[in-house]
Amino acid sequence: MKKFEELTGESVEEIIEQFAKEHGISKAYIEYDVIEQGSKGLLGIGKKQAKVRVSYNPFEALKRKSMIVLNDILERLGFADAHIVDELKSNRIILNIETDTPEILIGKSAQTLDSLQYIMDKILNLPKESEISIIIDIGGYRQRKVEENVSKALALAEKVKRTGRPIKLTPMVAVIRKEVHIALKEVYGVNTVSLGEGRLKQISIVPNKRGRSSRGNYSHRDNNRYNRYDRG
Repeated sequence: MKKFEELTGESVEEIIEQFAKEHGISKAYIEYDVIEQGSKGLLGIGKKQAKVRVSYNPFEALKRKSMIVLNDILERLGFADAHIVDELKSNRIILNIETDTPEILIGKSAQTLDSLQYIMDKILNLPKESEISIIIDIGGYRQRKVEENVSKALALAEKVKRTGRPIKLTPMVAVIRKEVHIALKEVYGVNTVSLGEGRLKQISIVPNKRGRSSRGNYSHRDNNRYNRYDRG
């Protein structure tokens, strides 16, 4: 998935330098074709700007940047011998850390893993609406938790459709909530919203069709009330 942009500037070098800075990526990840070299002219007369067609793969650029950042974090924590395996799944870049002592990096109730994810998110500073997600895993632990929560959420979504009544899930961190939101987005007849504040929030599964169940009295007015909450 490559993106292309045509840019103009004082010189080809300046264009590439500025593009890399604005996108937070290394110049090594950028490909470009020079449309016009540009010229300074004579005493400023006849000066022409350079024009470049820039292309880059945002997935590849973000993956390489994330690998560098995560390696640096691990070295600072004393895990220089840890190995990172990257995997692309749809719009997700999964960085799975392999180490002889995974329990230390996971931590009690996955608090250390959650902290690693938080630090990575802050450093990368991806926009909330970004289509790309970076998920840090350790020995497949996070993936197992994601699958467990998504499976449970899908089963409860069917119950919401039958009863017409909202159901709240147990509090979970942002990276798992996002996967649950994505999975339930494909389920006809329900919506999901996040409730609460702080690191752990609850997802509420709510019906989005009035009168879908004879036992439920959920209405569009109720749906509007839930949609006032943060969906993250």
